[in-house]
Amino acid sequence: MYKIVKYVIGMFMCCVLLMGNEKEVKANVQYDSDIERCSDQSFKELVSIIEEFKRGNQNLEEAEIVVHLNSFFNDRSKISDIWKSLTESEKRLVVKYPLDALQVNTAKNIAINQTEDKFGYNGLGDKSDAFRHGMWNAEMTIMIGADKAELFANAHEDKDTTGMESDGHTKLEHMQMDLHNNKIGRQFGIDYGSLDEDAMALLLYSEVNRENTLFIWFN
Repeated sequence: MYKIVKYVIGMFMCCVLLMGNEKEVKANVQYDSDIERCSDQSFKELVSIIEEFKRGNQNLEEAEIVVHLNSFFNDRSKISDIWKSLTESEKRLVVKYPLDALQVNTAKNIAINQTEDKFGYNGLGDKSDAFRHGMWNAEMTIMIGADKAELFANAHEDKDTTGMESDGHTKLEHMQMDLHNNKIGRQFGIDYGSLDEDAMALLLYSEVNRENTLFIWFN
């Protein structure tokens, strides 16, 4: 009887130690992502300001409006931070296609949430990164079509590629990886456009875990 009790206690302690180690490993995960979450309401406020500015300045081209808005959004408010987080190419697209930009942001949030649901975090340069980009582009394609989805996805990657990312790979390598995974995601959006976001997430999660997956990643 004593041996049985001792064995049970030993197994219990092993389980506790394993659980503790698992938490420690999760705590050491580098949570880093090139796609940032922005609430739909906050982005809608940004778009409303842009549309109001456009109505009052109909003689200006998109590039000129971007210059004016760069000066307008020069404080540290939440809306200014959202504008500043966009690449210059993204800014021009938001000005040109404000309603589509709202859908792009919604698709981005769906991708982030689904990545957290499937992987527990949003990583950089790893499998979760590939999944997130695929999910974002698939949802964009369903919402605004593949052509505009490609415009917004490419605009997001239109940034300085000199130097290294925090995972040890170059920014250029990351851009090339993202462009590839974006394209795969858009094709899934074209081929499986009738799926809701949960079904699409399951499909892409299965693909990213397939032995000969179409997606690529580094870490």
